[in-house]
Amino acid sequence: MPNLETLLLALCSRLFVLRNHPSFPDPELAPDRDALNCIRILTRLLPFIYEADHLEEWEERFFWSRRRRKSRQAQLRSEVIFDEARGEDAEGHSPAQEDEREDAKPLAEELIDTLMDLLFCTGFTIPKLPAAKSKVSYSIWQSGVGCNTAMGSTKELENNRVEVLRLLLTLASKSMYLSPG
Repeated sequence: MPNLETLLLALCSRLFVLRNHPSFPDPELAPDRDALNCIRILTRLLPFIYEADHLEEWEERFFWSRRRRKSRQAQLRSEVIFDEARGEDAEGHSPAQEDEREDAKPLAEELIDTLMDLLFCTGFTIPKLPAAKSKVSYSIWQSGVGCNTAMGSTKELENNRVEVLRLLLTLASKSMYLSPG
């Protein structure tokens, strides 16, 4: 179980970092290929977790319980390789370690928020927009009610949309994977 938790946390963390990276999707600094790989692995792992009856309680706790994570300042401090001035107790914990943690959304909620942003991320699922103020632009993909013109798209952008939508559908379809009993 710890290995599965580590894998899931690593995949989700990488997605969160990529989504928040200022130059995403840059092939060198924050490649979209990494985000797509994380999305694909999660899409294939989640049905197995949902189908295993013995993992139901663990899955609920792991994905939907409140979390505490290191604050940004604590993350930056932990990157210091050697600092003799830092006081630590016998177990290697700094005195203010508990204060350096902050409340975080449940993992599944943060994952869904990230996927929603990725669905409208310029250069990843929608074309680069000259008038966009940020890289996430909640704009309508196709013409229809309230929009007379389509945004335009490429095969690559549409494939990325499909991958993100596939994972969102998997996250929302837990009941499909439960046993009929």
